[in-house]
Amino acid sequence: MTAPRTLATERKAELMHRLRRAEGQVRGLQKLLEEGADCAKIAQQLLATRHALDSTYVRLNLSLAEQELTACGGAAADPQAVSEVLGRLQDKLGRSR
Repeated sequence: MTAPRTLATERKAELMHRLRRAEGQVRGLQKLLEEGADCAKIAQQLLATRHALDSTYVRLNLSLAEQELTACGGAAADPQAVSEVLGRLQDKLGRSR
């Protein structure tokens, strides 16, 4: 069994920033609902919130993939190769939504 790996400080800060933005969007949704806002406006805000969370999820999974590639060696011996692989993966994950 491998030991759990933690996120790099920079990556963790990025994810926390994205989650805080999503949290603000959720608060905005709650306010819209409480105020009886138009359903279309609520749906638009809900979509933006979902996108923010989806984007955070993709970035977290890219971090996991990066850790796994680095741990197994091989392609990870070349940081540029790892970066290219992760870039292609991010493009594919972004299009799959």
